[in-house]
Amino acid sequence: MEGKYTLETFAKKKSLTKHSALNLLSKLKKEGYLTVSGGGRQKRIYTITETIQSPTNGFYDLVNRYSPDKLVPKFKHHVFGRYTIERAIIDGIKIGDIRTLNATKHLFRHVNNWTNLFELAKKKRVETKLKKLYEEAREEMRVKSIPKRYNK
Repeated sequence: MEGKYTLETFAKKKSLTKHSALNLLSKLKKEGYLTVSGGGRQKRIYTITETIQSPTNGFYDLVNRYSPDKLVPKFKHHVFGRYTIERAIIDGIKIGDIRTLNATKHLFRHVNNWTNLFELAKKKRVETKLKKLYEEAREEMRVKSIPKRYNK
């Protein structure tokens, strides 16, 4: 049963109607054995695996969404709950290699809560690195301006 299918090929292989196949696929997705790609104008591709695939919604997914510099994940980053831009900036600074820092600069365009960002930086003890990265980002691109109370 493992492999890649469209709805029609899965229904044909299992000898089910389309509605029954869709119900079975949705059950597999809820249990974690299925991932979906495509949709819209493309056909949906259902990838079925024998082991449970936990979704990653961590640092690399967020950075690759907002940055033109795409990163290949060095590790699987699983986050439970909400993973914000502010936490991603701090994690990028903690990872610390050049490509990661260059991709992290683009996240400053999407910061909503500067207070939260600087509280996290203070907790992780990376305030100076954060300010330095912000200044580099400001030189290279248009970024949201930092509140004056943090720009000391």
